[in-house]
Amino acid sequence: MRVKKTIWRPLVLGLLLGTLAGITTVTGLSFLTPGITENAIGFFGVLLLLATALGGPLSGVIGSTLFVIIVTLFGPPDMKAILSDSITFWSNVVGVGITVALVGFGYRFIFERLKMPARLLAWAGIVIGYYILLVPATIIPQYLLHGNTTSEILQAVLFGYQSYFPQAIFDIFITSLVFIALPSAYTRPLWYEPRVAPDQDDDLGQDVMEEVGYES
Repeated sequence: MRVKKTIWRPLVLGLLLGTLAGITTVTGLSFLTPGITENAIGFFGVLLLLATALGGPLSGVIGSTLFVIIVTLFGPPDMKAILSDSITFWSNVVGVGITVALVGFGYRFIFERLKMPARLLAWAGIVIGYYILLVPATIIPQYLLHGNTTSEILQAVLFGYQSYFPQAIFDIFITSLVFIALPSAYTRPLWYEPRVAPDQDDDLGQDVMEEVGYES
């Protein structure tokens, strides 16, 4: 049976970028910002966001799940110790998976309606929204199941926002550079076939027609 391109491409993209996200974290490919020592900025966020933007929700869920598994098994000792707890592990798998999947739907929405460079501004909003949802989606379930008080949960959420703010800015900057550098045909979502070739950019319409099988 022939697998549709809208299935195998997101699958491969999720596996590839999810693995790379895990490797970058395991190997310590990150850096610290001045005044922030608890949470380093790394390329894992960029890779997971690109996976779900280009590959869609399926790619994002596969990539994020693989990332969490790799970090749990091979990550730094402190991260392995935290994720070895089953509640923390599954709250990260489910929380990150759900929020990163929403990014895929959001990117498709703005891709179909906005041209460059306006699309970059909307994309920045999506990334910020992703982190706004990500922090409570991963922290609240695990803190509730561990029996923490409301004040402790609130404090953890606020600290999470503080820690992830530099990461969000970094992700917006790097992913925007990728979208600018890539040819327009390679920035479209790969997880669906448009019914009508979009007039997004000068050369995008013809590229999409050829991609989805309109060529002779």
